[in-house]
Formats: sequence, C-alpha cells, structure tokens
Amino acid sequence: MKYINREKAVKYIKENITDRKFNYITFFWIIIATQFVIGSNLQTKGYSIRNITELIIALGKIIGLSILFIIIHYCTLELYKKLKEKTKNKNYKESNKWIEKYKFEIYFIIIIACWIPTLMAFYPCIINYDGGFQIRDYFFFKKINLGHPIITTFFYTIFYTYGVNSLNSPTLGMLLFSLFQMTLMAAIFAYAVKFIEKETNKKYLRNISLIIYSLFPYNQLFPMMTTKDVVFAGFTLLFIINLYKMFCKKYKVLNYISLIFITVMMLLFRNNAVYALIVLIPFAIIILIKNKKQLKNFLVIILISVIIYQTVNNLLLKLINEESNGSNVWACTFAQATGKIANEKELTDIEKEKISLYFTNYEVIGKTYKPYIADYTMQLIKIDEIRKDKKEFFKFMIQLAKKYPREFIESYLNTIRGYWYILDKSFSSVHNDDCPEKYGALELYCFKVGKNRYEVKDESKLPKLKEFYSRMFCENEYQNIYGIRILFQPATYFYILLACLLYSIYKKQKIEILIEMYLFLYFLTCFLSPGAIIRYIYAIIVCTPVIVSLKKRNNKSEEEQWNC
Repeated sequence: MKYINREKAVKYIKENITDRKFNYITFFWIIIATQFVIGSNLQTKGYSIRNITELIIALGKIIGLSILFIIIHYCTLELYKKLKEKTKNKNYKESNKWIEKYKFEIYFIIIIACWIPTLMAFYPCIINYDGGFQIRDYFFFKKINLGHPIITTFFYTIFYTYGVNSLNSPTLGMLLFSLFQMTLMAAIFAYAVKFIEKETNKKYLRNISLIIYSLFPYNQLFPMMTTKDVVFAGFTLLFIINLYKMFCKKYKVLNYISLIFITVMMLLFRNNAVYALIVLIPFAIIILIKNKKQLKNFLVIILISVIIYQTVNNLLLKLINEESNGSNVWACTFAQATGKIANEKELTDIEKEKISLYFTNYEVIGKTYKPYIADYTMQLIKIDEIRKDKKEFFKFMIQLAKKYPREFIESYLNTIRGYWYILDKSFSSVHNDDCPEKYGALELYCFKVGKNRYEVKDESKLPKLKEFYSRMFCENEYQNIYGIRILFQPATYFYILLACLLYSIYKKQKIEILIEMYLFLYFLTCFLSPGAIIRYIYAIIVCTPVIVSLKKRNNKSEEEQWNC
C-alpha cells in the first residue's frame, strides 16, 4: 500500500514539474521567498547582504522557503479541487425580479449605510495629507502647488469656499465634500459589485466584493479624505471595467465617449497615470497584434484621451496664470542614495563639493537622511542647478553608484520597502510634522485650514469609533493582529496583482493581461515615489476584487474573448 502511494506521489510530482504551469508558480514563489529574506535583513539588520557567507545563507533560505511555498500551493490546489467537487452547480439565478431590477441601488445603499458610522466618527471629514495645505494656500493666498493636480485643489476648495461664503460654516462645506465623495465612490463600488456578479455569475464573489467595499477599513476611511488618490482610484476602477467591456461587448458611440471621459478624469487626478498609460501602448500592440480592430480602437481611445487631458491641463494652467516646470520627484532616488552615502561614508573633497552643489550641503543631507521616506532629502534638491547641466549631474550619480553600489541599491530598496516586503513596518512609521502625534499607516486628523470663522471644526459624533480607528492606523495596533495585518500592507496588493498577471499570461487571457499590465505599470511608477505610502496604491486596492474575480469568469475560447 505504501509502495502504491509512493508511486502515485512520484507520478504526481513528475506530471506537475513538467507542466507549463509549474514554471509560473515557481517563479512567483521565488519572488515571494526573496522579498521575505532581503526585506527581513533590511528591516532587522539595516542592510541586505554584506559578504559571501551571508549570500550563501540567503540563497539557502530563499530555496528552502520557495520549496515550502510551492508544496503549500499544490496542497491548497488539491484541497480546492476536492471542495469544488462537493460544491458543484453553484451558479445561481435571482428568483426575485424586484431584486434583479434594483441590484445597483441595493448595493449602493448597503455600502453607504456601512460608511455612515465612520462619517459620524470623523465628522465632517478627514482633512489630511496635502488637501489641507491646498485649500489654505488657494483660498487665502491664491497659490497652487503644481506638485499636485490642479483639479484637486479646485475640487476641495469649492466645498470649503461654499461653506464659508454661503453656509457661514466651513465645517458644513467640508461635510458636503465628504457626502459628495462618498456618494461618488459608493456608486462606483456598487457598479463594480454588479459587474463582478454579472461577469462571473458567482454569488460568493459578489458577496465577498460587497463586504470588501462596504466594511474594509481603508474603503470606509478613504472616501472622506482630502487626497487625490481617492477619486483617482474610483476612475481607475471604472477604467479597467469599461476597458474590459470595450473588448467584450459591441460598443456604441456613447460608450466610447463615456470611456474617454473616464480615462481623462483618471489622468487629471494622478499625473503618473499618464506615464503608465503611454508605456502600456507597446505592450498593447504586442498583445493585440492579431486583433487589428481592437488594437485600433484601443489606440484611438488612448490617443484622444491623452490629447484631451493635456489640453485641459494646459487650460487649467492658463486659468491660474502658471507654467509647469515639471516635478523633481524623479530625483528622490538620487537624493536618498546621496543621503545614505553622506551619512555612512567618508567622502572626498570633490564628492563633498559636488553633493553640496546639487543638494544644498553634504553634511545636512547626511543628517537629514531617513531610510524609509525621501521627503526630507528631496527638500534639499537644488533642481535649478541640476537642470543647468543634467548630463553632468547624471555623470556624478553614476560615479557614486559605481563607488558605493551597495549603498545605492539599499537606499532605494529601503525607501520603497513597503511596496515589496509584505511584513514591512517602515511605511507606517511616517509622520506629519504639523501633527507629530498622528503617525502610522494612515493620517487621521483634521488639518487646521484657518482660524475662527474659517476653521473646519472637528466635531466627532462617535468619538469611541474614531479612537478605535486612530489606535489601529495611527498607532499601528493593526500590526499586532497576526494574519489580519497582512491585509493592510501595500506589498500584499503588489503580489496579488503580480499573481493575477502571471496567471493571465499562463492562460493567455489577453484582455486581463492588458488590464493588469496597466495596473502593474502604475504600481511601478509608485516604486519611484518618495516612500511606500498606502494612499499611492489605493487604486490597486479597489481594483483587486475585480481582477481577482475575473479569474473565475466563465471560460471562453480565444475567439469568444473578443465578443463576450
């Protein structure tokens, strides 16, 4: 009997190892194992690998973890197969015609009802991150920080101004902001739930997605925050759903116009989304090369959307009499590397002189350097000096990288560690200098825009709930909840997205590849950001239920994919 079982086991292993799927599974789990080993070293020791002995130990750990994860993966697959056999014929049809007719409205009401207590807890809204500064600077000084999309400054200030001038209460004005943004996001989420239900015909997927959009804390808190990432996330979710529909359904003129509008709004609320969309084009050509009509439609949509976006952006710049000089965010990686080198190494006189030329002062940047956030070193960038001779600047950076390669690589890995290391704690160690007691995964406080009649008063109706959320995400108590804590880590959503993309490539699902490639490219732009901040990838979080659910859509042939 034991011989038979051993024979079956050997046969099972041989079949799976020679299967094409095994390569994808192995590749994914090697990446996961690597991030655990390297990330753990950076977080606990402050460095990755220092010598050959540590490299050999690290490789041994990576191989061991990879094998363990692969075994668990295949055991889970076998368990899933057995459960699936017991729960066949789970496709369902709603018997109640009234429910069938008003599904969107029902989902919308459920989501809003679940969010109301959170609104009462943070009444009238959460003026955090950059929103408070944007309102204050534009309302009182008519200044706009071009580091943020112009439309977001107008968006927040309209409600604040209406509250001050028409309601004699900026608090009520910002309450209207919360209600508007909550309504918009709840409607988008309800639309996504209905899409998931219709496309997969799986009741459990509908229920899980509805629970995520209604009760997941990030989805309850973000819709009342003053950050551009919220509305951007909503339009990104609409974009991927409607892009999918464009390939699957016979689109009419109004549908194309709607998709263009969604795309333009998405781009207006997040500048780096433009780069992700443009870089997507060559991938789209490769993916859709055999479907000329679909490729043409996609390219026309993207081209028109980018042109309209650029036109609107230029009009907004003219409206405020400003010119865009570009962003210096691209230099944050060099600022961080320079800060780490100045902090840890003995520099030559020439290096000190060059660093002081581009980054104010070599001593200051060394003392200012923080491994997990580039905001402090970025403030020292002398962008005008760099623009005088970019070639010379890059030449100097290359020289530093050649001389101090480990410091260069580790400074980068540390800055965005939260995006690639699932157990990272650095991303939730960032605090706001104006409110130092409020630090953590989220900033949950009410920024003081003005005084007296211009003050947005923090009037919590449910202080206990507010205190709970503050403990969880400002004091990082969520990290003490083992297992559950992983849901709040930004890196988790990176690896879910990567797994979905690899699965789509393995299954040759062209539509899903295109959608997930766009999200993946957007995530990669975040890897060039000043730090791993959860709001930057909120768009990925809200899109996760859709891209995961699409893996369970009814199987269709290659031809049927283009006319679902």
